[in-house]
Amino acid sequence: MRDVESAVAGARPEPIAPTLPMRDAPGAAVPRSRARIFAADVPFGEDAWGLDAALRPLAELVAHKETEAPLTIAFLGGPGSGKSFALAALLDQIEASARNSERGAFLKRIAAVRVDAGRLDGDAPVALAGLIYETLGASFPEFVSSAADAVRDPRAVAREIAERLDDVRRRLDTERQSLTEIESRRARIFETMLFETAGSKVDAYARANRASIESRLEGFGITGEPIRNFKSMVRDLAEAGGPIARAGAALRALWAFKGQTRLLVTAIALSLVGLGLGATVANQSTWLGWLQGLNESLAPTVAWMRAHVEWLTTLQHVAYAGAAFALALNILRAFRFMQPLFRGIALLQSDVAAKRHDIDGLYAHQMRRVDHLNSEVERIARLAAEADRRAGGHGERPDLHLEPSPFDTGSLKLRAERFFTSLGRLLQRSERGSAAEASKAAAPERLIIALDNIDALTPEAACSVLEATHQALAQPGVVLLLALDLGRLSNVRAEIGQRLEKWIQVPVRVGPDAGALDARGLVAQIIGRRARKAELAGQSGPIDWTLSDEEAITLAALAPVAGASPRAVKRFVNLYRVVRPQAPEFKAELALMLALDLGGTGAERAAVATVLSAPGGVLVDPAQFGPRIADALHQADATDLTRAALRRAAAIVRCYSLRG
Repeated sequence: MRDVESAVAGARPEPIAPTLPMRDAPGAAVPRSRARIFAADVPFGEDAWGLDAALRPLAELVAHKETEAPLTIAFLGGPGSGKSFALAALLDQIEASARNSERGAFLKRIAAVRVDAGRLDGDAPVALAGLIYETLGASFPEFVSSAADAVRDPRAVAREIAERLDDVRRRLDTERQSLTEIESRRARIFETMLFETAGSKVDAYARANRASIESRLEGFGITGEPIRNFKSMVRDLAEAGGPIARAGAALRALWAFKGQTRLLVTAIALSLVGLGLGATVANQSTWLGWLQGLNESLAPTVAWMRAHVEWLTTLQHVAYAGAAFALALNILRAFRFMQPLFRGIALLQSDVAAKRHDIDGLYAHQMRRVDHLNSEVERIARLAAEADRRAGGHGERPDLHLEPSPFDTGSLKLRAERFFTSLGRLLQRSERGSAAEASKAAAPERLIIALDNIDALTPEAACSVLEATHQALAQPGVVLLLALDLGRLSNVRAEIGQRLEKWIQVPVRVGPDAGALDARGLVAQIIGRRARKAELAGQSGPIDWTLSDEEAITLAALAPVAGASPRAVKRFVNLYRVVRPQAPEFKAELALMLALDLGGTGAERAAVATVLSAPGGVLVDPAQFGPRIADALHQADATDLTRAALRRAAAIVRCYSLRG
């Protein structure tokens, strides 16, 4: 494939970078800029390699519901080529796909664990299990706890969970009692502020005006301890309600207390007397004539009464004045009685407002604690039911084991192996379960392990870590992301290349190994100038992963070229799905170059290199590739291939090649 690489050098589309400024003339002033003056060697920042087109299909592949796992994706390249950057960028795109709720084809709960290979040097499975347990414990505690419990004696786990359940229930009862006490304090807040809180505003007011309050209460016939009586009346009025209730209380003060009724009766009686006297004056001729006709001896008396009838008018005015005085005195006494009560209500409400804020905050906090403990009880109850089921039927479950022997030096490794097996089983159950069960279980639907910094290990240690990691994580629902220098490992152990070819389903080359160095884009990224990112075709919507009938025919015709084994054919079809979104208009060319990279002979690859090195972009005769390739292209009815399209396809396929 080296010949093909040289033939397609520069064929891969590069990211559009800004034109660098012309060299300044001598003595020219250097403009001030806020751009960076030193670029750190960190695995994040802007993409200077144009990886978006290559990473987007991988991100959707990992997050897609229909992707079968285990799956291993490896970023291959030399030191400093950007493998760690590509790995981090892929994780970001995967998280973005999972967050996009409009795309129903993607999983929602994807857990990612980033692992520094330097922490796995030694007993890699044990260290990896510990890292996964710690990382997932924050987001999916029940899931990781279930995976860890599954490797232990189910009877011991059942006992521990039962004890936890009893402890949480006791805590829940205690918190509920505290909540009931706080609710009682909220209900008795007026009484608490009046009778149990010394130094409150209403208490200070009552004690400062004790003499006045006592005299007014006694004037209304209310005897006993005046401060307590005053506070009781303030409480009753405050609890009665708003302005309407207070207006009713004020009206009651006009007649319901000692002396008030007598004044009202007096006012009414005097008013009636006044009315009677007025009627007498108005009808004096009638009743005086009647008296005079009744008896002649009353004539002098009648004459005197006629001469002094204005006295009745004076008495009428006196009666009306007395009625008004009695009514005014009634109202004045009621006002003097209610005024300190209304003042006490205002002070009480001020005290209660400040106290209620504290009690409401305490109540809300206690409610959250009770709700949390309720959820915890439900969660642990589910775990207890599951643990009881497993403990009762552990003899029928070959995947459950008793505690490893304390005398077995490999017990930790055995526990780690069982932990990974349990993880795969739980992931498979979560992915296949209903949405309600998955939400209830709070388990991830897919687990991503990103293993970086492998090059920091010695080649021998790196090979050991890769072998242990692959063996541990070859589980359903697990996606393994690697960043490694394949040539460095192959130089030490020849067989590791064959093993990696078997383990890695999707290889992705990064850096100069994937194409020509884009110096302009890289320099622009280093000095802080934003590159203009090319718009990718079909970027707005999800990738269409379905294959047409024509593509199926083409793949079937070229599959023998890719390899004779089922594994080779599966790799061929899977990689074709991954590379197709980058050049959907060149389907046949992509399939051909991919088949040649996976299983083409040296002569066939040399023939392709010769064709691609020729100038121009005209149609290519399939016979130039050799009889096997020509026959496959005729079967696929894909003979109208152009040199330019083949160069483009070869550049794309080069990024997904395991060949050094």
